[in-house]
Amino acid sequence: MEDSDHQTHPLITPQHQPPDSAVFTAESDDIAPIAGVGDFAREFFLESKKLWYLAGPAIFTSVCQYSLGAITQVFSGHVSTIALAAVSVENSVIAGFCLGVTVPQKINKINSF
Repeated sequence: MEDSDHQTHPLITPQHQPPDSAVFTAESDDIAPIAGVGDFAREFFLESKKLWYLAGPAIFTSVCQYSLGAITQVFSGHVSTIALAAVSVENSVIAGFCLGVTVPQKINKINSF
């Protein structure tokens, strides 16, 4: 069988394609030289759009994680004072301790490069 007769098709085709201006491709050319305020505004908008496309899910996740802790604390306050105290300790002390343990490890990994 010849190679020209063999055709490949993707098994899964995406339902929604993001706009081309928000997707990075290595083959794309760099931006044209900025000659004026209009060029700057256009390129600023395109780069900002790309940045929000990447950072949006991380921001959404961070807000949801904070909201989950806050809502849990509010509901535990309705149960009893002891439950509220326990959840408050977890949210402030234990969660802060976990963050304090992970940050120096990440800094050490960055410094090792």
